[in-house]
Amino acid sequence: MRKFVVALLPVLVCLPLAAQDAEAQKKFAGTWEAKFKDKVICTIRVRAGDQISGEMADCSISVDGNGDLQESESTDHDEPEPMLNPKLQGEVLTFESKDDNDVLKFEMKLVGDGKAELRILEAPMPVKPIRFERE
Repeated sequence: MRKFVVALLPVLVCLPLAAQDAEAQKKFAGTWEAKFKDKVICTIRVRAGDQISGEMADCSISVDGNGDLQESESTDHDEPEPMLNPKLQGEVLTFESKDDNDVLKFEMKLVGDGKAELRILEAPMPVKPIRFERE
């Protein structure tokens, strides 16, 4: 009987973690939009599941020398780019996305109900957090 209880222990310990992960995924799941001057400048779609996943679409983010958003000259609608290596830790989702030959790293942090801030990590110039709202 003791072997059976010991063998079950890892399974029982993992159950609350799986429930936490599913709960955290629900907070991120959905369509998120960043706007500048009432125009959508980036859309992020996050899907909950066995592994959190998603994509970025129509992102035309342009910043000035201070890292503040500015009007983008590009209005092209690109094909959605899948999130690469998404990782969820509590209120923070990190992921990567390909941009031509470069890989960009992002951190999306929940800052309120249906609100998040996106940071571009390791950017060649400073970029202030970009506000997103879930639709």
